[in-house]
Amino acid sequence: MTNKIVDHYEKPGMGKAILNALIMQGIDIKKLKPENLYSLDQFHTRGIVGTKDQASLTEPNETMHILDIGCGIGGSARYLAWTYGCRVTGIDITKSFIETAKLLTKKCSLDHVIDFKKGDATDLPFDNDKFDMVWCQNVSMNIERKDLFYKEVARALKPNGRFSSSEYALGRGGSPYYPLPWARGTQESFLISQEEMRLYTEGSGLEIIDWIDKSKQILAVAPRALKILEDDDAGLQLVAGEDIATRVSNSTKSMLHGHIENIMMVAKKPL
Repeated sequence: MTNKIVDHYEKPGMGKAILNALIMQGIDIKKLKPENLYSLDQFHTRGIVGTKDQASLTEPNETMHILDIGCGIGGSARYLAWTYGCRVTGIDITKSFIETAKLLTKKCSLDHVIDFKKGDATDLPFDNDKFDMVWCQNVSMNIERKDLFYKEVARALKPNGRFSSSEYALGRGGSPYYPLPWARGTQESFLISQEEMRLYTEGSGLEIIDWIDKSKQILAVAPRALKILEDDDAGLQLVAGEDIATRVSNSTKSMLHGHIENIMMVAKKPL
């Protein structure tokens, strides 16, 4: 199943295509800043607004080492390091994502505080009690073994460390409309309900601090976000594919009809 997920996201040559697009926009890639990349490296719900919102719940600082699971091309990792001065390690199963994340991070002169590794969220290549925070955005929908995922998150966290997550949950309306941003069909998508998500989180030994349903906020900005995607042929399409506007439209329709919900949560590992 992992191969199907990788195939969904894999895009060889992505880094070069992104740099070429930036040059065409008049951006000096020798003086690249994280904000120059927000239109294409925030491949998750509400983009950079969602990232800022999530970070505000956890208040990262310069003493922290954060693990970004499902880091994509490194957008959130760069935002966290650039904004809060923390150290970040990103992990993703997609080779081209990791290669692109390293390239863009070096161009932003942040490679001294951010590193990236190819790896599996259900079998993290890290010691116990290593990170001050584990960060996830739109990741668990692609993970079938939820039990292993949440156990690995808890294992990697230091005592009193935080788990910050923004994920889609299965609503009461049944199966969503495909294709979606994270899956073109049911073989790549493993949605669970909010109730099940809570059970897995608490079952791993973590204590939930915040649990916020962001679905209404997402629907409020959906028309504008979709218009931007439809008009932009050199942004998120380079990362997510040319049909990303259609897939986001299906996601919005699925949420509107009660098939999916979006949850932002924070949990902590007890001392």
